Amino acid sequence: MRFRAAALLLTLAACSSLSPTEGGVSSVTIEVPSPAEVEVDGSIQLRATARGADGEALDIPIYWRALDTTIAVDSVAGVLTGISAGKQGKVVARAIDLYSAVATFTVLSRADTVIVVGDSVVTVESNQEVSPSLTVRVEAGDPPVAVDKRRVTFEVVSPVFANLEDRTVEFTNGQLAQSIATTTTGQPSPLPTLRRREGKTAPDTAIVQVSAYRPGGGTVPGSGQHFLVLFPR
Repeated sequence: MRFRAAALLLTLAACSSLSPTEGGVSSVTIEVPSPAEVEVDGSIQLRATARGADGEALDIPIYWRALDTTIAVDSVAGVLTGISAGKQGKVVARAIDLYSAVATFTVLSRADTVIVVGDSVVTVESNQEVSPSLTVRVEAGDPPVAVDKRRVTFEVVSPVFANLEDRTVEFTNGQLAQSIATTTTGQPSPLPTLRRREGKTAPDTAIVQVSAYRPGGGTVPGSGQHFLVLFPR
């Protein structure tokens, strides 16, 4: 199993007084990722579709426009770039003279690295149910500063369970993966822990992989590191 934040696509309804007979365009919809985010100096590819009155997709040019300076967008290519961290930027698409509804993107501070804080090997003693905290920090810049509002994913990659119900360990959400946002300290809050599943025999060792994903695709450097969680008998 490989876990990452969902990339659900939302369809935005078009809004305009333009008659559908003018150019044959009845609506313009933008596909918006969920969450709708972009990093400072990072880019994502936008997509939109123009449709006729019967709902068929039309092969006509789509043009883009940013409605503020928080983001920038290539008017023809539809590549959106983050400019101002901590703010929201708005963008619309146009086909002929019909505009889409406004799509809003949150601009995140750029993340440069994921760092494991403290020991990457932790032990759950036989008389304990829950591991010590699995602590990481997301940083950026030189000198490095903490980056907040970035989701870090923790995933049990070993042992591999054929079915979720076969799991012998789990995170506090009852799953084998958990995604937690960082705070102003750069650390996820609450810090994740791995626990024995009630009524099951925990493995000798569980391996937890840590990853942080960029909104435009790819991972933040430092992703792929592991925690070893030991369950001595």
